[in-house]
Amino acid sequence: MMKIKIFTAGCLISGLSFFCGQNLEFKDKNFEKAVLENFDLNRNGILESPEAGRVTNLFLVQKGITSVEDLSLFKNVKMVVLDDNRISSIVLNDLSQLELFSCTGCKISSFKAENLKNLSSLYLDNNLLESISLMEIPKIDQLTLSLNQLKIINLLQFKVLRKLNVQHNKLQKIDISGNPALQTLNIMGNKIRETDIKKGAKTNVTIFGAEE
Repeated sequence: MMKIKIFTAGCLISGLSFFCGQNLEFKDKNFEKAVLENFDLNRNGILESPEAGRVTNLFLVQKGITSVEDLSLFKNVKMVVLDDNRISSIVLNDLSQLELFSCTGCKISSFKAENLKNLSSLYLDNNLLESISLMEIPKIDQLTLSLNQLKIINLLQFKVLRKLNVQHNKLQKIDISGNPALQTLNIMGNKIRETDIKKGAKTNVTIFGAEE
């Protein structure tokens, strides 16, 4: 009888440890606070793994967030809006459900994204970007990078890109020959003439802001 009680108690402790192990650890306390306000369903002051798994949209504007590392806790998130925070460096990867990411006015100086198979809309305008690294993002449809410090951008991988806005950067040339789906290109505020745009066989794109 004693052995059964010990075994039962051991199972109870083990189960409790497993349950507690589902509590998620956040690195950015402002991120955690903003998430708890909306997604702590059982109101215990802790975000648990099942609760994070239900989150598909994160609208966290002006929350004092300084890091996006905690996004990795939300494997099913489809839309993330982090506008008007202060995030100097961003690395995004392996968020397989992510479709839209916006981080405008965040003072970003470094941005790297890779292996985002479903990302179709990316908004990074009004930041401090001098370069940007985008790899294995095959579904990008709309890309907005206006009001940055970009001097060069590689667009060759974006075969379904339809709308590109790079106005008010430091670009002097741009190659859209590898973007057969491109419909609109905004290059206003750059020192780019129409002859500086490599179009290839692409002739039906609408271009805004080319210098005379």
